[in-house]
Amino acid sequence: MRDDLPQWVVEADLAHEDEEIFPVDRGGRRYWFKRGRPTGSTLIHHLGYRLTGLPFLRPVERKSASQAAGFEAEKLKRLKEKGLPVPGIVAEGEGFFVMEDLGECLAGRLKGARRAEADRWLDGVVEALATLHRAGEYHGASQIRNFVLDGKGRVGIIDFEESFEEGSHLEALQFRDFFLLLYSLHRQKHDTDYPKLIRRYISLSGNKGFGRELHRLYERFSWLAGLVKSEGIRRRLGSDAEILHRLFESLRSE
Repeated sequence: MRDDLPQWVVEADLAHEDEEIFPVDRGGRRYWFKRGRPTGSTLIHHLGYRLTGLPFLRPVERKSASQAAGFEAEKLKRLKEKGLPVPGIVAEGEGFFVMEDLGECLAGRLKGARRAEADRWLDGVVEALATLHRAGEYHGASQIRNFVLDGKGRVGIIDFEESFEEGSHLEALQFRDFFLLLYSLHRQKHDTDYPKLIRRYISLSGNKGFGRELHRLYERFSWLAGLVKSEGIRRRLGSDAEILHRLFESLRSE
């Protein structure tokens, strides 16, 4: 397969054989070389999802590094053909691919940004994810770190290696996507109008059941409100419980 690759890709592969992902500058443009990495969930992860049903705990499909690279490359090509804001694939090899650079990680840009500017970027994130969902797709790892911003303020989406067991309902995976985005913003302690983000997502995606599902999930875990008030219990439950509580509290009116 190396004979079919551009020389600069072969040279980058050899020069960075111990690196998983790294930038490559070529002809005045930046690209990203990405090797596959195994996917899968631990036994504790599986058990946690069975016990709680929390969307962000839904186990991901187990794939080898090579399978993950092939899956992501094919998905990116499919999404690109649909006109979605994802990087194009410029080269593929055994267990890796090279893709376009779409900009800077948005998670870092949000830190220290003015509220109005950050809210404008988040509106772009919600629009990008809703557009993906309207196209009948899901992300799988939709934390804020997997959204990027280019020099013109356009939002792109990266990192599509995760997949789920055959038979998983698309609506459930899309619910997981948006819930995971909100959860990641709370983990980063980002201050924004979360109910407004939800209303915007529902309007753009057409997933009107999202609000109802979120309310049902809140009702199931309302008991967290009392527990996390105690510092001792909060430490025992860990940061995830506190973040989950903060998320639900910010969405109580939805």
